[in-house]
Amino acid sequence: HRVLVEQLDGPGTVPLAEDESHHLQVRRAAAGEAVEVLDGLGGGGQGILEPRGREWVVAVATVRRTSPPPPLELLVGAGDRDRFGWLVEKAVELGVTAVIPVETERSNAVATRIKASHRAKLVRRAEEALKQCGGRWLPDLPEPMPLARALASVTAECRWVAEATGGLPSGVGNRAGVAIVVGPEGGLTEGERAAVLAAGFFPVRLGPRILRFETAALAAAAMAAHHREERDD
Repeated sequence: HRVLVEQLDGPGTVPLAEDESHHLQVRRAAAGEAVEVLDGLGGGGQGILEPRGREWVVAVATVRRTSPPPPLELLVGAGDRDRFGWLVEKAVELGVTAVIPVETERSNAVATRIKASHRAKLVRRAEEALKQCGGRWLPDLPEPMPLARALASVTAECRWVAEATGGLPSGVGNRAGVAIVVGPEGGLTEGERAAVLAAGFFPVRLGPRILRFETAALAAAAMAAHHREERDD
């Protein structure tokens, strides 16, 4: 089993949240069973399950901290909430450090678009994905925000915007941060595209076909991760 806790400061007894305890009961976990403990903040450790009434705690024996990875930021048109949730799960598996839902002219016209009220569910899906893949860092998952604010939040120097007529990916050096803009269904408007280019984003082609926003975002993230690994020492 893998369990998620609020923060791992070191060896000791760590309580589990109600949903984590319920998950262990469903999985028929047993007292004395070994578990891997994650906090989503770079901490990972090994421990033993101990029952406390109807709840569980973990006696953590060892803790190892992992340094934050370089930024891999996805700025994605805030489209359909179900497809956006799927995107978040897969982004966690790929090591994405931020998934920012961007309010654009065309995404605002989508009736089922992701909204601020959906953030808690996105975070839960990200947590489950982290436990499944054994990652160490949960991505930043802010509420949907206007394009201008999303662009201002970018920290990575290498910047791509997904476009069918773009060039080949470039600029990803060893341990370099990457930010990627992916428009909604129908793409960015001319004004939005101009703002993205003015913020230093380079048009990048992801392939010969037109991709849905969640597919495009993951394809770009995988491409960036591959280029970065290729250049690691």
